[in-house]
Amino acid sequence: MHIAAKMAVDIPASNRRRAERQAVEVSTTLRASGHHGIDVVIRNISTLGFMADVDGEFEPGDHVRVRLPSLGTVNARVAWAREGQIGAEFETEIDLQRLRAVLAVTGAAPAKRERRPRLVS
Repeated sequence: MHIAAKMAVDIPASNRRRAERQAVEVSTTLRASGHHGIDVVIRNISTLGFMADVDGEFEPGDHVRVRLPSLGTVNARVAWAREGQIGAEFETEIDLQRLRAVLAVTGAAPAKRERRPRLVS
């Protein structure tokens, strides 16, 4: 008799990561629809979104535009907001090469290169 089992681990939503994040310190401007731009500091970024220190009121679902070095203005949606910080998801995923350009301009460490298996004889 063979018994197979799967063990499910419940990971809180705040700890789920769909893309590798890179720590950065990018001072830039963020603008919510219908509002003037505000100064923010992006603390981490991935191909899917960013986390930033903000001085303002934001709600999940707010649409914002953020200016990124080497990319220009990028549209995003606020996923969460609390105590002077927001997490936002880009409306369109940023290409990894373009993200590396942002990281190069900010002086952040480059993203780890994906290793491909090699055939060894």
